[in-house]
Amino acid sequence: MITEMLKLHREKEKASFHMPGHKNGAGFLGTPFSDNPFQFDTTELPGTDALIEPSGAILEAEKKAALLYGAKHSFFLVNGSTGGILSMVYSAFKPGDTVIVDRNCHQSVLNGMTLAGVKPIYVTPEESDISGVPGTISANSIQKVLETNAAVNGAIITSPNYYGAVADIQKIADLLHQKGAVLLVDEAHGAHFPFSSLLPPSAVSLGADMSVVSLHKTLPAPNQTALLHIGKNMSVDAARAAVRMFQTSSPSYVLLAAMEYALHYAQEKGETETKRLLDLLSPLQRPTLDDPLKLMPSWAHKGISGYMAEKILREQFGIYVEMCDSLQVLCMTSWCNSAQEIRLLKEAFAYLDSLPDQGKPIEVPSQNLPAIVVPALAPFEVKQRPCKTLSIEDAEGTICAQAVSAFPPCIPILLPGEIITGEKILQLQRLQQSGATITGMNLDRVMVIA
Repeated sequence: MITEMLKLHREKEKASFHMPGHKNGAGFLGTPFSDNPFQFDTTELPGTDALIEPSGAILEAEKKAALLYGAKHSFFLVNGSTGGILSMVYSAFKPGDTVIVDRNCHQSVLNGMTLAGVKPIYVTPEESDISGVPGTISANSIQKVLETNAAVNGAIITSPNYYGAVADIQKIADLLHQKGAVLLVDEAHGAHFPFSSLLPPSAVSLGADMSVVSLHKTLPAPNQTALLHIGKNMSVDAARAAVRMFQTSSPSYVLLAAMEYALHYAQEKGETETKRLLDLLSPLQRPTLDDPLKLMPSWAHKGISGYMAEKILREQFGIYVEMCDSLQVLCMTSWCNSAQEIRLLKEAFAYLDSLPDQGKPIEVPSQNLPAIVVPALAPFEVKQRPCKTLSIEDAEGTICAQAVSAFPPCIPILLPGEIITGEKILQLQRLQQSGATITGMNLDRVMVIA
């Protein structure tokens, strides 16, 4: 059934503007991976090294990755960035630590905090220059938390975020280091950054103490491939112990070999391919943030929602995008996109531009979220309390017991331990009505503290 499902999809898709970055295998053409990747599917044998304790080729590949990103050491991950985020949070903090956390963090950050037993102070990211698209946490917000909370042990921020906005890593790292605190960065969407002068620098090169990047999001690498980078002041041994906890003991050598290939490709071709791609994308004249390889076209001014635009792109042009929302679609490009695919995208954009207005311009109600939030309960405390389910309409004023997210990109709308507000209920209802996929709810019921 799964194979037939995927075959059917392949027949429909003419252009990939979503992850993974190899774009339906285009990034592997002419390599052993396009012929028979399973020739590399082996196990720990004499001469094949062992990911759990590398001493040969795998260790050398990790050292090279560290050099490329400016880290003290880098770990190859075959459980994706999720495994890396769990590892870095668990190894960097101890139970009871107070940590500044991006309010728009990935759900794996919440799980990591639950396991580590830390107490979060959530900071809401600034608005970006694109309507309806969140930016990143500012250094000023970090400074305000530090001024009012003496016992902050570190911060976990997202940079770049799902949409390509990049935080001021260097300034934030300096602020935290002055207080003896550490900076961890969910850098999943920035694996391509170090390989072109036209892109932002990597987080660890700017002072982050640990970061995780997903190779599969933007490089020619399969899903589940990621790296955990360790900064100069952090313990490699502590990180290695955590990685062993959260990573499979039976890693895929196909993934390991593909990761090494992706990094070699990036080092050899990243600069020229970034320039080629930007030259192709420039005539499209669509909004971007700090990562110019992510486009966010919108026809909301014509009354065409992102959901409507996504359907037209998919059904009429065979173009599959990364995600859509009420206002826009998100197109993730990579070095493996061809000129032909960009031309098809241009044709599709021109078609949408030419459509008559479908109604009133679409606007998303502004949210007056507090800049800094200390939840009623820390995530690990939520796990210790009895829970019940309530209809979302009846949940106002209760304490959320399970993260509720819109997928993609798994950014929580409700966080475990926070009080559910009427504004959040309205946001969830709007998302449900628009057809968004909501995780963490059973139909219209949400888990709360009893």
